[in-house]
Amino acid sequence: MLAAAPASARRRGLLAFGAGAAVFAAAVLVAIVGAVAAVVGGGVGCLGGGQVEGQPVPSRAAVDEIPPARLRLYRAAGRRFGIDWAFLASIGAQECGHGSCRGVNSSGCAGPMQIGVGGACGNIWDRYKVDGDRDGDTDVNDPADAIFTAARILRQAKGAPPTGGSYRAYRRAACGYYGACADTSVQYADEVMARAVQYGFRGAGSPAPTNPAQAQPTLVSTEGCAATSPLPGLGGTRRALAPRRLLALPADVTAGGHESCDARIVPDVVYLARRFGVLVTDCFAASGHAADGEHPLGAAIDVVPRDGNWQRTERLAHAVGWERSCAASGVRPACADPPFRFVGYNGFPNHGDPGHCVPCAGGPHLHISWQTSASPGQPDNRPRYGYQPADWIEVLAGPREARDA
Repeated sequence: MLAAAPASARRRGLLAFGAGAAVFAAAVLVAIVGAVAAVVGGGVGCLGGGQVEGQPVPSRAAVDEIPPARLRLYRAAGRRFGIDWAFLASIGAQECGHGSCRGVNSSGCAGPMQIGVGGACGNIWDRYKVDGDRDGDTDVNDPADAIFTAARILRQAKGAPPTGGSYRAYRRAACGYYGACADTSVQYADEVMARAVQYGFRGAGSPAPTNPAQAQPTLVSTEGCAATSPLPGLGGTRRALAPRRLLALPADVTAGGHESCDARIVPDVVYLARRFGVLVTDCFAASGHAADGEHPLGAAIDVVPRDGNWQRTERLAHAVGWERSCAASGVRPACADPPFRFVGYNGFPNHGDPGHCVPCAGGPHLHISWQTSASPGQPDNRPRYGYQPADWIEVLAGPREARDA
């Protein structure tokens, strides 16, 4: 990505860098794919099939060309920042061929998405960097961090429209990312958009794909994999239809009282509480919360740290999709990753740690709601004053033994 220098200078720097690093990139690509797979979890079976929140279905070309772990990252970043993942993936292909491109090129761009860290490219990384894999570090050479950061830059700095935007609008964003639509060495924007269409992009005004057979949606089954989860090792999410009843939580994950949740989210709640060291103070509640929210459905939890260390709740908030930049709304797709609908923490009234909970009528806490058929915005949403179960609840679809550990 270029901030100030002519695009041709950036391209020359990138090509020179790429030639010098090609052998190294090829040698480490397999290792990178394996490492990223360990971070984001899941397998190839979650890569095709069903459409997620308006995002395109991966085409045969996408599945053939993009390493599985990298495809999961593009899709997850697209969902997080509301950008068409096929367009984002095409940028990744244009910049580094879905490889590593470690180090800084002669123009000052670095990593898999060639983001400016200095020099002629300018330092846009420091302003927009995102901890994509939530490992506590941001590294321009890390595929997860680079892809999530590129998605944020495209949406917030380069004019990329939300998912479902037009071909023309996304083409303008490609021009902005490169610094020009084209130069003497490359027809950058046209190449990015042609590849995006092959990967599955179908925004208004899109031309026909150059290879219609390869642009067909994949038929890989995605049962239980409608969306990737940000929590390592847990795969995707699924819609749970049963059992529709309340179930008591184990005593070791509650703050001392009897707490019950809809049985369908209990494995998720137990896993999150034990993994992050938090205690549930409320789950199902017929009163004391929004009557049209998830507490009366038994599909929301309020938690506090087990030992008083509020960094635990902040880590959990980040793990389920919360970011400070969207805290005032707390809702997905910006501030809650599937299967969660809403995260109430620092910056949302009456939620957060002791230093941020204002006015704090219910005491400091982190709130997490699951997406259900009766959540706000759904046809079955209405006030409830007793337990009336939702028809379906989105839950984590990862290994049950991992969630119950």
